[in-house]
Amino acid sequence: MKTTSPFSRGLSDDNLFNVQGNYVNGVVANQAPWLIPAPAVAALVLRRAEYEPLYHKCQDKNTRTKADVAAHRAKRIIYEKELRDFHNEWIAPNNSIPAEQKLILGGRERDTEPSPSQPITSVPIVGLKPLGGGDIEVRCRVTTDQTRASMHPDANVVDYKYIMVASGAVPPSDPEDCPKADSQPKAKFVLRAGAKNTAKRFYGFFRWLNNRRPRQEGPWSDAQTVVIA
Repeated sequence: MKTTSPFSRGLSDDNLFNVQGNYVNGVVANQAPWLIPAPAVAALVLRRAEYEPLYHKCQDKNTRTKADVAAHRAKRIIYEKELRDFHNEWIAPNNSIPAEQKLILGGRERDTEPSPSQPITSVPIVGLKPLGGGDIEVRCRVTTDQTRASMHPDANVVDYKYIMVASGAVPPSDPEDCPKADSQPKAKFVLRAGAKNTAKRFYGFFRWLNNRRPRQEGPWSDAQTVVIA
């Protein structure tokens, strides 16, 4: 099976960051059985190491400079082209890669049949950080990734249910106790609880979700909590 490149033009900065992270991780873990030359993989890993610090530096709008933004944009153009070239040379035509693994990497089949999706058995590792003004930064990551926000390779959104209660109130015991629900296509996002909820306690349950056909739902996390600032 051949696949189109997952690095289509028009990806947001956050989406590209998540897609490339899972993609490179998959390539590194499987370069031997997929018969990808070590120098090609090493070059890809090196370019990732150059790109990711620039992305992270631009996430803080209070400290980034115009030079930081320009450097990130320039490196993204180079890196994104090299990712497409790598995919077209070593992944798309590679018969050593099982079809389902190509799908996990993010390339889509060129036929119109619904693609099979893998069962999702893990829960996201969630970090919550109050930002002030009722905003909460949410970072989700897969079990094997210990440093950065990253989307599960078989999911396309983070699904969550939550409730905000007065300090000292009885916490929810499961997701069904939470009246609010939403989902996000990024592993890192800002949840806007609202300034009126300052000093209340936020409780949320999170899971990985693939909402394409056929739908795949991961298990819910334990309750995650933080005081809204």
